Amino acid sequence: MGYLLDEVFLQRLSRLQFMTKGRLGGRLSGIHVSPRAGMSVEFADYREYHPGDDIRYVDWNIYGRLERLLVKSFIHESDLPIYILVDVSASMRLGSPPKIHYAARLALALAHLGLRSMDRVGVFPFAHRLLASIPAQHGTSHIRRVHETLSSLKAQDETAFEQSVMEFLSLTRETGLVLVISDLLFPTGIEEGMARLLYRGDEVAVLQILAPEEMEPSGSGTAQVVDIETGRFVALNLGPTTLASYKERFKAHQARLQSFLEEQRIPLFTIPTAKPLEEVVFGTLREAGIIR
Repeated sequence: MGYLLDEVFLQRLSRLQFMTKGRLGGRLSGIHVSPRAGMSVEFADYREYHPGDDIRYVDWNIYGRLERLLVKSFIHESDLPIYILVDVSASMRLGSPPKIHYAARLALALAHLGLRSMDRVGVFPFAHRLLASIPAQHGTSHIRRVHETLSSLKAQDETAFEQSVMEFLSLTRETGLVLVISDLLFPTGIEEGMARLLYRGDEVAVLQILAPEEMEPSGSGTAQVVDIETGRFVALNLGPTTLASYKERFKAHQARLQSFLEEQRIPLFTIPTAKPLEEVVFGTLREAGIIR
């Protein structure tokens, strides 16, 4: 795919950070700030001493007055893993530019943003299963490997989202911020896969990438339509009735996705490939509070 993002865009990204909504342990707010015992910038609270705690953080003044062993805890920035799951199934070949190219650019922008914020970032392409992935690591040098992986993505095979999520969970032990980038055209739906992520305690956001012709198809006459993932052909007579039926079914599909994700408090962003990436990152995601 060549170089995915220009230097000016990357420089603008350096001024942004990820936000979290507090699902992670119910304790995060703002730019993933969490109370932990240890050296940091701001005192948070006391808690009872437990065997194995670092005695350096015992407040001996309180012990002298109350004869209770209390340990200081502090607030500091947590090292939040950011996991980017990128759909590389065959349906992502559609569009001009292809949806997979747009998804790769968006994934790189989000990875760059996370790494600049000193978070660990991992990239996990998936189709019928999880493909060769990059574990979550930190450091600006990590971006080279991320870029190489995203630049080499090729759309292939059918989609099995739940299977991919199961393999992802087996590779990662920490909860984190999971960004799913996909067209969400899954034959078995998204419910089971999302349920597994939420059960572990991950915070999830979904970025749905669609080609304009998928959202507003046009054309007329007889046509052979092929399912790009299964290879099955269907003969259609394209006309007002057929197109109206497609749009109605597409609208119903989107409504089901929106309803399910809203129930689970998972934000959904539907992004046409015709929308400039800058508008998505600096407009849509920023206004929604995903980044700041």
